[in-house]
Amino acid sequence: MNFFIKNCSLDKEKTDCIVVGIFNFYQLSVSAKHLDKCSNGYIKNIIKLGDIKGEIGETLMLYNVPQIFSKRILLIGCGDKNNINILIFKKILKNTINILKKISVKNIICSLIDINISDQYNIYWLIRVTVLAIRENLYKIIKINKKDSNHLNLNLITLNILKENDFFIAQTSLKHALAIDRGISYAKNLSNLPPNICNPLYLSHQAQKIFKKYKKNITVDIIDFIEMKNLKMNAYLAVGDGAKNKPFMSVIKYSGNNIINKKVIALVGKGLTFDSGGISIKPSLNMDEMKYDMCGAAAVYGILIMAAELQLPLTIIGIIASCENMIGSNSFRPGDVLTTMSGRTVEVLNTDAEGRLVLSDALTYVERFSPNIVIDIATLTGACVTALGESVSGLFTNSEDLAKELNRASQQTDDKIWRLPLFLEYQKQLSSDIADLSNIGKGKAGAITAAFFLSYFTRKYNWAHLDIAGTAWKSGKNKGATGRPVELLSQFLLNQSNYTYS
Repeated sequence: MNFFIKNCSLDKEKTDCIVVGIFNFYQLSVSAKHLDKCSNGYIKNIIKLGDIKGEIGETLMLYNVPQIFSKRILLIGCGDKNNINILIFKKILKNTINILKKISVKNIICSLIDINISDQYNIYWLIRVTVLAIRENLYKIIKINKKDSNHLNLNLITLNILKENDFFIAQTSLKHALAIDRGISYAKNLSNLPPNICNPLYLSHQAQKIFKKYKKNITVDIIDFIEMKNLKMNAYLAVGDGAKNKPFMSVIKYSGNNIINKKVIALVGKGLTFDSGGISIKPSLNMDEMKYDMCGAAAVYGILIMAAELQLPLTIIGIIASCENMIGSNSFRPGDVLTTMSGRTVEVLNTDAEGRLVLSDALTYVERFSPNIVIDIATLTGACVTALGESVSGLFTNSEDLAKELNRASQQTDDKIWRLPLFLEYQKQLSSDIADLSNIGKGKAGAITAAFFLSYFTRKYNWAHLDIAGTAWKSGKNKGATGRPVELLSQFLLNQSNYTYS
């Protein structure tokens, strides 16, 4: 599907459908008013019949409107014009796409950008939100070895802007939106693959394959289990010892043109392509969803695709820490003591707390790049889901400045995060009689103790940990990956690039 920006003369545009808004009490949007005037009050006369009042969720399709070249006009209910927030705006766009899926249209003009949300959402943000919301509602999981029989006819969406002076910023927004969407879609596609296809070796092949397109700016190194042994990444290796599929770690180095500062930003993604829990085995109910335990790694792929598409003037290191946590004769056990790459020893009390072990060595490995900022992304704890639910990711950090930057990106994108503490009082929960620390706490504040564990391996740089266990995928009937937090961290990188949004 293609998107196009244009300052349209709506009454003269030859298209299959024009989409405009209608508010409560029959109030028309700016675009709808224009079409009504051109049609000598036809639209107002129709809505006075009462078929649509402007409530959210209401729609009305008009055909062959007098003096209008378009074949159809779709009226979308938008509710109270003075009380539209970003969530309502996305719901309006979802309603629009649901209607368009049911009719045979190949091209439309979307003129919903004249809806006023708030001062924050200028033309840049309205375009970006619109494109990403449309793409999200059109996304479908790719079935294995099946052709898509429900092909959508829609192939061109023109976004109508009211002012010609907004054309450049709107084009920039569209470029950003499409790059971010490419990253989100790739992260979703990768995460939704079954674990018999998407294993650690597959992830390493993907790193080499997808970044060939960007070889002028990206290099990829693959660390196999033999090299991991030489590096003494014993915690990482222990997690994968029970699996037939051996662990791999992909190291993706992106260097943009005309780098604006000397910061090195590292993104470390947890890539457990399947997590059975090991000897501390998980319950069988919903265990199939443990293929999503690599959503952090998938997000790193997506973010780097966005950066390469936009040629961001930054230096970024992406670490894909992938392995399987399976049960076998070589599986690590509760009671084992592991010596991590850092030299710290860890007593294993629960083999289902494996992600932090993999990340401990990956976070130590990344020190060799002398990073200024390291952000790890991981579906780490069920405790974070209990604390924050399915809408908000957990944030932990040792840097106030980094916390501010991530919160700024969160507010800009509406990809919600919430900072949880790393108080020293939690340290005692990780005490061990036989090792430097244990891999789980004493049963309380599980998300915090997991993050505190990681903090032992991040003393040499500014670090943030995003626990996305509740936000990376949805369960139930519409099970699937969400692509979070690709937009959040894409925005963080755009901000690091000193881009202005007006």
